[in-house]
Amino acid sequence: MRRWNFISGLTVILLLLLVLCGFCVWTARTLSGDIDQIISSNFDTLRALRGIRLVTSRIDAQYRSSTTTGEIPRALGLYELARAEMDQHVAIVRRTSSEAPEEAKLVTRLETLVKDYFTYYDEYLALGRFEGDRFKALTRSLAQNAAEITEVTVILSDMNERDVLHRRALATAKGQRVVYIALGIAVFSIGIYVWTSIRLTRAIFDPLRQLRDSIVKVGQRQFDVAVPVKSGDELAQIATTFNTMAAELRAYVAESDQRVVEANRVSRAILEALPYPVYIVDDSFAVKLMNPRAEQLSAALEIPDAVPGAVRRAIDDAAAIGGELIGDDLHRAVEIALPAATGTPATFLPQVFRMAGAAGLNEGWAVLLMDVTKLRQFDLAKSKALSIIGHEVKTPVTSIRMTLHLLLEEKIGPLTADQRELVQAGRDDCERLLTVLQALLELARFESGRVTMRLVPVPPGDLLAQADSMHGDYLRRLGVAIVTEPITPTLPAVLADAIHVVRVLGNFLNNAAKYGVPDKPVTLRAELRADSFVRLSVRNHTSRPLTEAEQTKVFDPFYRREGEGSEGTGLGLTICREIAAAHSGRIGVWASGDLVDFYLDLRIVSSSRNHVPELSTPPSA
Repeated sequence: MRRWNFISGLTVILLLLLVLCGFCVWTARTLSGDIDQIISSNFDTLRALRGIRLVTSRIDAQYRSSTTTGEIPRALGLYELARAEMDQHVAIVRRTSSEAPEEAKLVTRLETLVKDYFTYYDEYLALGRFEGDRFKALTRSLAQNAAEITEVTVILSDMNERDVLHRRALATAKGQRVVYIALGIAVFSIGIYVWTSIRLTRAIFDPLRQLRDSIVKVGQRQFDVAVPVKSGDELAQIATTFNTMAAELRAYVAESDQRVVEANRVSRAILEALPYPVYIVDDSFAVKLMNPRAEQLSAALEIPDAVPGAVRRAIDDAAAIGGELIGDDLHRAVEIALPAATGTPATFLPQVFRMAGAAGLNEGWAVLLMDVTKLRQFDLAKSKALSIIGHEVKTPVTSIRMTLHLLLEEKIGPLTADQRELVQAGRDDCERLLTVLQALLELARFESGRVTMRLVPVPPGDLLAQADSMHGDYLRRLGVAIVTEPITPTLPAVLADAIHVVRVLGNFLNNAAKYGVPDKPVTLRAELRADSFVRLSVRNHTSRPLTEAEQTKVFDPFYRREGEGSEGTGLGLTICREIAAAHSGRIGVWASGDLVDFYLDLRIVSSSRNHVPELSTPPSA
């Protein structure tokens, strides 16, 4: 029933609007027809009458200003043009004039006068020198005829102007009637609209208001609210469906609340069971949650409900790179000094995880502090042992090396062929052992932080050029071509110790010469990255592609690919990794098919930084 009331009310309003629109269109077309008639008849007539007067004045000014027959102009070009124009104006007056007897009589008279006017002028222009009397008579006749033409055109103009005013008054009256009728239809339509709105308000909007209030209450988790069902139409069906949905939501929310409580209990149990401190913070480092281990740590540092400064720095580093900061790199380990009464300083390796919310927005960070105190002690002991062993072994090995060289030089007596062969083999093994010892000692110095890096702004192109200058000839002697890609002129400078960076690039180049394809060139590249780093890379082709497992191990100490016959200590890339860490940079490798790319990422120089002090390598954890 409500539907038909609504449709009938809209139908009546639509019909009234259609009637109003049709009436307005008809009236507009009628008024436009009247205006067109005024323009096409009266207006054209007035223009033609004015043209007749102008042509008459122009002809008289040109040809009737003579005082004797000898002064009559003989050039008739203007006269012929004016006569043709006069004939056009007279034809327009005849065509556009009304059929009223008085106006028709005046038009006929005008045609007669114009005809006589040009007859007199034809005779006037044909006069000779000795026709003075006829000249005077024609002059008087032309003057009188021109005056009569002017008089008739003025009378006709007045008649047409009065007709225009009369038609305008009729059009104005018709327009007023149209306005009154349109207003009447509009008022009637508004009355129908008000009547329909009043009837539909209670039938439709009141139930909808009740439904809206119920939806608001459901949004406030008041699921026991029910919409009253008063009839069997569509609104009643909506109310029934809503009540069913509210009941289902009530059951679902109760079940979800139970699951959330259970999940929260499990999560809390997991956090409490973890042997490491865990902090969950927002973007401003405010603590949202911490496990008992973290509470104990913060209490020991006398900063309850807060995170240690080292943890804040780790979160800031993760935010700087826009992602998580995880891994087992002990260079990131931090030492937290506990009060003397609590115990010795502890070393933690922060694992920072980004907590993403809806639409991928960052809602905070979770930090797990792995206790690596013993692991760091073992690593320091390893570095110390390497250093001690290296020094203790290097001295006798150096002495053995000198002895073998003296024997080969035969300063204490000649050697037989077998003796020389054995001594040469011992010398070569001694040289390899000494090389390994030197690499171990250097690695130990890097890990212990005893290597000083002099970081200064350096153009990336200079680093590539130095690498090519120092190592390019060796590769070219091996038949390997080196290509340096063009560098963008706007590429910013990087913070680097040129000697150590060129050493890293040289190690990349030597590996490319050892394991690359001879007929494929080695490419040196430098490119700006979006994360404020410049990537220096060495790209080459290899006959044996690097597997995923091999890519993760190439920088480990003493790692050698299976099946490779090239000599080496397996420590070169490990030292390169330490050099990258000393630059606060990144080092890595990626392979795709036969293409291998070793890269070193260096930080660009800030525009506000003028100089950089000397930095030591970070101590190994």
